[in-house]
Amino acid sequence: MNLIVIFFLFAYFGCLCLSGGSSLLQFYIDELVVARQWMTLEGLGNLMAISQVTPGPIGVNLATFLGYTQGGFWGGLLATVGLLTPSYILMSLAVKSYTKWHDSRFVRSLMYTLKPMTLALVATALFAALGMSVFTDQIPFDYWTGMVEKYEGNFGICWEMTPLFIFAIVALWKKKLSIMSVIFISAGIGAAIAAVMGPASA
Repeated sequence: MNLIVIFFLFAYFGCLCLSGGSSLLQFYIDELVVARQWMTLEGLGNLMAISQVTPGPIGVNLATFLGYTQGGFWGGLLATVGLLTPSYILMSLAVKSYTKWHDSRFVRSLMYTLKPMTLALVATALFAALGMSVFTDQIPFDYWTGMVEKYEGNFGICWEMTPLFIFAIVALWKKKLSIMSVIFISAGIGAAIAAVMGPASA
């Protein structure tokens, strides 16, 4: 794998990372799974899960893992640097200019219009994550809305994972458990399911 390609590809992703690393999930699916076929959707989901439980921001962790799978140590390093470079440049410019321009009507309008866009990116990432966990395939919005006539996927509900998904929501929202507690409890339940039903079920 060309290391230069890895660097510039993740630099491109870095330019799109406007609401956190998780918002890049759909871009990863479109580019790495569908277009370039570097990995399967299941493989991407596994790397995302690993990124969630390892220290550091999920976006950086996931970029490091993805780069490593394609280019070894240097691939992981260049993917990480590529992802962070646009943010570093843009934040440096923002820090230097925001005090001067924060009262500008243009800047206020820009900040106002970015809010719904970042919400849309987060929602897109949510749907993509559902397609790798609670459902057996990505949600076929194109087919449901009539944009494509034929659906060739395998969309359905992953019933054994649905109770775990509901548990996590209730634990985080209602019971106010820490994120790490929910992650480790869910991992334990998933391991138990795999032991009883086989790895393919988990």
